[in-house]
Order: sequence, then C-alpha cells, then structure tokens
Amino acid sequence: MKEIKIRRISYRPGYGDMLGGYHESTLKKDKEGGWTFACSDRETYDRPTVTTIYAVSDEAVERLEEFISEKRILSLEDRPKSDMFATDYSPWSWSFDYETTSFEKTKREYCSFGEYKRYSGRDYDILNELRERFEALRGEKISETTEG
Repeated sequence: MKEIKIRRISYRPGYGDMLGGYHESTLKKDKEGGWTFACSDRETYDRPTVTTIYAVSDEAVERLEEFISEKRILSLEDRPKSDMFATDYSPWSWSFDYETTSFEKTKREYCSFGEYKRYSGRDYDILNELRERFEALRGEKISETTEG
C-alpha cells in the first residue's frame, strides 16, 4: 500500500446547465499551515461567486489519506475512457496533488480523473464514500466572501 501525503484535493460535482454555474470544493493548507476546506459556488454567470472557508483538523486529513491509500483511489485515473459526452453538462471530477516518500526521497505527484471514464459498480461505491468523507472534513466556518 502506497503511503501518501496530501497537498491539495479539488472536487467538482457534476451539474447540468448552460447558465454559467460553478461549484468546486478544495482541501489545502492556508498561509499559516493549517488545513482549510473552501467551497466556491456560483448559480449562474450573472450571479456572484460565494466562497466559504472551513477549518479542517490534521487528524481528519490523516484519516482521509489512509482511506485514499487503502482503497487505492488514485488508481481510478487508470480506468479506460468512456464514450459518453454531453455538451450542456459539467462532469464531476477529482484532482489530487500529493507526495510519496520512498527510500528517503520525497516525490510530488498529481492525479486526476472524472466522469468520462468507465467505472465498475465497486468503483462508484468507493467514489461515493470518498465524496462523503471529503465533504465531512468541514469543521468550523472561518469566513465567507462574495465576489462579482
């Protein structure tokens, strides 16, 4: 089992509209080195983007790293492409910036995958659990800003 250290995770849920909506959640460290969970949402192109920042505990991130390693989440990137495609839809996607250490050498890596791949039923079960665990990271609300 490959041990990983998360640097950043971004998740975009699938949503279907052509009105300029935008939704993304990002786990990363802030300037002080603490983990934060940022949710950015815009309902339509002419509406402001609301970004809410939540605190995340180190322990919660460690549990997520263990889950990602144990369930081999990063291997989902290797699934074959599907022939599905929709032009009026924003597909769901995940991206991971992380580090691995082997023989005292630390290597920074990147992985991403999204909706337009062929996943098994077991893969979807794991993806649903990943989303639930990821969203559950949100702790105390730190701030909320509106832009646009």
